[in-house]
Amino acid sequence: MELIIYIFAIFYFTIIFSFFIGIVFLENSKNTKINNISVIIAARNEEKHLPNLLDSLISQNYPQENYEIIVVDDRSEDNTVNIIKEFQAKNSNITLLQIKNESKHLLGKKGALNKGIRAAKHNILAFTDADCVPTKNWLKQINDQFTDKTDIVAGYSYVKYKNRFFEFLKNLERSSIFAVIAGSFGWNWGITITAGNMAYRKELFYKADGFGNIGQIKSGDDVLLIQKMGKYVRRMNFMFHPDSIVCTGRDSTADSQIQQETRRGSKWRYYTTPIKIMTLFIFVYYLAFIGCLIGFLFAKLSLSFFVIILILKILPEFLLLTLFLARIKRLRLMWVFPIAELIYIPYFVFFGLKGTFGKYKWKD
Repeated sequence: MELIIYIFAIFYFTIIFSFFIGIVFLENSKNTKINNISVIIAARNEEKHLPNLLDSLISQNYPQENYEIIVVDDRSEDNTVNIIKEFQAKNSNITLLQIKNESKHLLGKKGALNKGIRAAKHNILAFTDADCVPTKNWLKQINDQFTDKTDIVAGYSYVKYKNRFFEFLKNLERSSIFAVIAGSFGWNWGITITAGNMAYRKELFYKADGFGNIGQIKSGDDVLLIQKMGKYVRRMNFMFHPDSIVCTGRDSTADSQIQQETRRGSKWRYYTTPIKIMTLFIFVYYLAFIGCLIGFLFAKLSLSFFVIILILKILPEFLLLTLFLARIKRLRLMWVFPIAELIYIPYFVFFGLKGTFGKYKWKD
């Protein structure tokens, strides 16, 4: 049994360390021309957030003639449409589109996003969520990464919470996801991505048949789509510059956090086979690690054995997160790393099971 655990631990070390190497491999090539960009936002009942987002988008440090803003109202029942129209009256870059009914073939945000994508004038499509606020240089940073051979660009998004400790803890957990995004991009492998800060070519969307085959899945307009796009991608880039970071204001209630994490876990069954196998292996390894911890505490498991297993888990995670956070200049988040190590495995296991076998509530 110990030999099997050793093998699992070495495989886990190899997987996480490969993401570290992937970040090192990411090219620093920079685009020197100004691309035309279509920014697409799907908005449903976002009257509280849209003014901040639209203010930031119309104030971009980017030539106005080189970008457009498409906001798709997704069946809102509040003042969302009127807010968009107010901004539209003052800025010719803004286009308002509307979805009146949800298509049974395009669930969740997919119907709104699909309408915005098909209406976009430009080949490079940038996406953020309605509750996000990009920096004034966000489009400039996206443009810098879109070389002639680049098809997908992703960036980091930071969540603000009232509780400072929870903010650090949650953002370190999110940073681990973004570190995997960046690391996998270094190998030109799209494992995951987040809708709040990403861009891809419109032609790539069509090559991958858009939301075909995933349209009837409620979530996954970002993760499942990038996995579909994988076989067509020439190059992926990640934005590390602080000006590329998007701030997002999430609902900090316990129920909203549970629903968000459950939605994330629910997509596993639809992953491509290699990614499904890798994440399943990590899930099983985490269960085995919990077993080792229990064995060490209560069943006289060898101290030396447990220390080796612990090092093989913590060392690559520490290296990966340190490198990633240093690149985005948020290394201060690492002070909660020891606490996160205690919490993350049961957190991952719980929401992995809940997302796969349980139900979640979509946004009203």
